[in-house]
Amino acid sequence: MTPGIALIPTTAAGVHLSTGGFEAVVRGLSSALAALAPHDVRQLRTPPVIAREIIEKVGYHRSFPHLLGRVSARADDGAPAESDLVLLPAGCYCVYPVYAGARLESSTELSVEATCFRQEAGAEPGRLRSFRMREFVRLDTADRCLAWRDDRLAAARDRLAELGLETESEVASDPFFGRGDRMMRMLQVERGLKIELRAEVAPGQVQAVASGNYHTDQFGGLFSITGPDGRVAHTACLAFGYERLALAVAHRHGADPHDWPERVRKVLGLEVPA
Repeated sequence: MTPGIALIPTTAAGVHLSTGGFEAVVRGLSSALAALAPHDVRQLRTPPVIAREIIEKVGYHRSFPHLLGRVSARADDGAPAESDLVLLPAGCYCVYPVYAGARLESSTELSVEATCFRQEAGAEPGRLRSFRMREFVRLDTADRCLAWRDDRLAAARDRLAELGLETESEVASDPFFGRGDRMMRMLQVERGLKIELRAEVAPGQVQAVASGNYHTDQFGGLFSITGPDGRVAHTACLAFGYERLALAVAHRHGADPHDWPERVRKVLGLEVPA
């Protein structure tokens, strides 16, 4: 890519600097995706770290020990020690503790922006260890959570089409339940708990740029959240990766945003020539 929109590799694999042009596209994506939620939805911005006890409570450290980034500190005696923090692997993990022990009076939806980290083994285009996400999170009854997930996925496909992206849907096993055995993964796919929207981010490189996840009552049970129907709350989320989406748009339309179709520039709020 030209310097206008680019991720610049550093000495750490999967960690990049971004140019001003790239950041302008990310800001445009942030605004364009935020508009998918109701205007009065609760907005949250997460820090890049989360309490280790929360990640242990949801079992991420057992399911994905190879992806988790731990924070080291020094004990009082100067010896290395593990901090009470870990690097945040997904934005929605910050939401559930906020509602721990709550009885929801109505459907609850949030829009979350997060800086996340996963210790990925590969470093092909779009496979980043440090990346940013937009997530919409829903806490509700079982039927309304699933209907919301499917409705938001349809809206996401339409918005990505407005950016000129051709996406394909793929049912995948849901990482929120851990890797599990082969039978568990097959059951997850059969139930359609996770649906990815995949697009080409580089020549021959197709990756998930968004995903819709239905968690059933996994998190409602862990955090003792009661839904509007008096039962354990169900949850769902719709997540977008900013860097992957920016790479996908640049791959589709070229390196220079000035040459992108007017409709794409308009969706992203970029300057449109008169």
